[in-house]
Amino acid sequence: MTPMLTRRRPGTRVLLSGLTAALLALTACTGDAAEEPEAPTPQERLAEAQAAIEQAEAITIELTSTGVPGNVNGVQSATGVGVIEGDTIKFEGEFQGRVSGITANAGILAIGDDTYMKLFTPDYEPVDLADLGAPNPTGFFAPDTGIASLLAATTDLTEGGGPVRQGREVLTEIHGTLPGDKVQALLHLGSPDTTFDVTYGLTSDNELRKATMTGEFYEGTESVYTLLLTDYGKVVPIEAPTQAPTS
Repeated sequence: MTPMLTRRRPGTRVLLSGLTAALLALTACTGDAAEEPEAPTPQERLAEAQAAIEQAEAITIELTSTGVPGNVNGVQSATGVGVIEGDTIKFEGEFQGRVSGITANAGILAIGDDTYMKLFTPDYEPVDLADLGAPNPTGFFAPDTGIASLLAATTDLTEGGGPVRQGREVLTEIHGTLPGDKVQALLHLGSPDTTFDVTYGLTSDNELRKATMTGEFYEGTESVYTLLLTDYGKVVPIEAPTQAPTS
């Protein structure tokens, strides 16, 4: 007798194929999840941002402020390029603020500790910025007092609720607290006995793009200072001005 052939129902073959595909997909997903690296902590991201600043040969910065009392001397906004050449830090740009009670725009140039200003004059003239209540802009790039030192000194770190847009870039925000002595060393403002809230905006490559500091920079008034950092490594020539010989 010819043995009878058992035929599977068409639906059974489809069901088995579907189960196999589902198991393969589940296995693949489980493998991907196991291999996915852990997201970096806020501390790790800030450490990478600090290293990027310290290793850059040049950075363009833009400083803006809000809530600054109108009767104080000092810098309210500034923009310029800092260039690091070996042990020498150079800066050239301009600032807006009050100088001896007068609100003005001025050109600023610094080569290390030597500072020059172009205010109501066609050329740069030597100036002591400390007398004007303004910091030497090369300090923004100094290892101990510069922007990079802020990142290392920030405490109470938390990551923001979601990405934010800065121009064409999408940034991750990290919030924290800054000690007053670090802010005072950078901006020559505030008191070492107070603290400031800070929000950093980092790119996907952990490059610091934005830092917003909020607090009592001036007694009895809450103000906001914001730093924008761009053009990492874009070096421009900066030279000391030629001084006319004295008679």
